Formats: sequence, structure tokens, C-alpha cells
Amino acid sequence: MPLDYSEKRNFFRMNVDCDMEYIVNGSNEKEQGTVLNLSGDGVSFLTKEKVDPGTIVSISIAPENTVTPPLEVTVEVLRCESDNDAGRYEIAGNITQQ
Repeated sequence: MPLDYSEKRNFFRMNVDCDMEYIVNGSNEKEQGTVLNLSGDGVSFLTKEKVDPGTIVSISIAPENTVTPPLEVTVEVLRCESDNDAGRYEIAGNITQQ
């Protein structure tokens, strides 16, 4: 029986609220962000830095429990929207490599 997601996505989107680190392709600088949600093929997060669509970003999400290894993925940024009030950016990307 097919699942009837209202968004008609390929994967269910799971709301998450956890810290993450990321590195923009071509840089050695680790930046900090907060994951908003994850799915089987995408991620959305908040950060203080603007990242342009098309940029490749390496993301690491370390769980609180060290028994589970960190989730490390490569993402192509699809959109970056400014949250003018908080001075942050919401970034959404497609996972291209796990």
C-alpha cells in the first residue's frame, strides 16, 4: 500500500534540532549550523553564513551518543534564504554523496 505524504516527496522529512559542522567546497574553515530537518535525499539547516545555490558542502552531524558514528554527507545547496530578523540563513540541499 503506497504512503500518502501530503508533500508527495520521495522520502519522509524528519524534523531535527541538532548542531552540525560543515565545510564549503574549496575551504578549510569549519562552520557551525543547526539542522532543521533531514530526509533520505536532503537536509535543511540554519547558519550565520550565506551559501550560494550550486555550492558543494560537506556536512558532519555528530550524535550525543558516541556509540553511533557521525552522519557525514556531501550536499549541493539548492536554496539559501535570509532570515532578516535573526541574521541567519536557512539552507536547503540535496544529498549527493554519503
